[in-house]
Amino acid sequence: MNDIHEFNGHVYDSSRWISDLSQIGVVIENSNDSEIEIEVFPDRPDLLSHENLARAARSFLENVEAPCGIDVNHGPEQMVVDPSMEYVRPHVFAAIVRGVYTGNSDLAKDLFVQSLMDHQEKLHTTLGRRRKSVSIGVHDLRGVQGPFSVSADEGDSVFTPLGEEREMALTEILEFHPKGVEYAHLIEPELGYPLIRDCNDKVLSFPPIINGTDTMVTTESSDFLIDVTGWDRRACLAAIRLVALSLYERGGTVESVDVRQWDGSQWRLDFDPVEYKVPESLIKMILGFEIDSSTLEESISKMGGKIVGKVRVDQEAMGSKWDGTESDDLAYLVQMPAWRSDLLHPVDIVEDLIIGMGLNSLPEKKSQVNLPGSPLIDSYTERRIRQSIRALGAHEVQTLTLTNDIKEFQDVRTHPRGAVTRIRNPITKEHGILRQNLLPSLLEILAANRHHELPHRIFELGATVIDHQNSTSVAWACADANGGFSTAKGFCMSLLRDLGANENNVKLVEGPPKEGPWLAGRVAKVMIGDIHIGTFGEVDPSVSFKFGLRVPIHAGEFYVNAIFDTLPDPLFR
Repeated sequence: MNDIHEFNGHVYDSSRWISDLSQIGVVIENSNDSEIEIEVFPDRPDLLSHENLARAARSFLENVEAPCGIDVNHGPEQMVVDPSMEYVRPHVFAAIVRGVYTGNSDLAKDLFVQSLMDHQEKLHTTLGRRRKSVSIGVHDLRGVQGPFSVSADEGDSVFTPLGEEREMALTEILEFHPKGVEYAHLIEPELGYPLIRDCNDKVLSFPPIINGTDTMVTTESSDFLIDVTGWDRRACLAAIRLVALSLYERGGTVESVDVRQWDGSQWRLDFDPVEYKVPESLIKMILGFEIDSSTLEESISKMGGKIVGKVRVDQEAMGSKWDGTESDDLAYLVQMPAWRSDLLHPVDIVEDLIIGMGLNSLPEKKSQVNLPGSPLIDSYTERRIRQSIRALGAHEVQTLTLTNDIKEFQDVRTHPRGAVTRIRNPITKEHGILRQNLLPSLLEILAANRHHELPHRIFELGATVIDHQNSTSVAWACADANGGFSTAKGFCMSLLRDLGANENNVKLVEGPPKEGPWLAGRVAKVMIGDIHIGTFGEVDPSVSFKFGLRVPIHAGEFYVNAIFDTLPDPLFR
């Protein structure tokens, strides 16, 4: 394919577009004479609108200079955030863009409105984590008047949301409006319902749910108010800059809004470039060769940045210091656009430098480092645990770490071993917490396979979460007509022997009745010194019946972290 196309007033060779654009964070899925289908990498949210993509493409493909910042007029409008928003959506930002060119035909204007909404939803999905971290509202400024206010409502306020023809209360929107139903889990009624109003008490938005019809964007809109609310300050700032930038690219004039935050601090939108110190030694280490200043400047310029000088590493500048440098090392001072939220470290600037140079320009060089992989010390013990229980005829299984209170505690008569980690917005009631024990999941597997011929012997070495900290346990469960307490004790002593335990240090203590799934008098706690490392015994029929099991079951569960503490691995003593 070697066709010539015109895009935004520039003429391009489409075959070079396809090969070159893939380097800046997009994949060309398909292309023809009229359209190009593009997939954007998740680390480049600044390419999610065609206006912002065109800006990046102009500098990258045709070396058209694109300044790192844009001018922002000091606007008169204000927005006041009530202290009640501290625990609702603590970060609130706003900006205005006036005089946006939306097209010279009805079709073009319709496409603009659709493009604006698409850009908003893409940012909601990526930066916004489905509106939890960031929610964006874009409003027509006609018919509203500042100053604007943001506060937590009690839920009884009413307004007409987009897609409806009648006023609805906030609680009603969450119950009946499609967007309300979809995002109701983001609202915590006991903390309040966030609302954005103008000075006449007209509702602009109910973030992160829905905007009002009074400020609906139409084909006649040309002046826009952008509001962004959320929990992730950095993502919120990136979102408002990206929406404002896309409208600026259509000829709009960006105007700041003076936002007084819930804590009394003031905020105004700016597009000041972010400065990074990029040590010369870091560039040389990653590239494998030295690069001249002119090539570096050209490459950074293609990525929308600019080199403004050289400094010592210990001099003050925004950005992170690379730990591999000395204070006297020289570093390039590089300015990058504030909307490039993917840039977190000087290494990211070096990556942009390589992309600007072109991956094909890097020399072929074989690796000089040979670092063979080696297992972690803990993995040796875990491997022997698996080998030991497999030698007893048990098959390893892997189950979900998500469960619920009934299966985890009530059905097996156990109590939490520490704070329970709960899922705030579980998809189903079956998966509302992270497990603290493995045995309930093993009983479920035995129940699911009860129609197969006995015996069934299974075990799992897996993760548990106690006091919100990851832990590891190993458990087995055997449905065997000839099994019992003695067989369970054999499993236990065989496992401890294979892990290097001295039987003289192992103490078995009878477990209290009806504590856990165990049959009274047929359960033992395993102690090494004063440390409880696990429990084994026969499962009480009254417990196994709850799982639909009608056969004798012996089982055990051991805490691997406790085993690590009490039985140092004999290979590393």
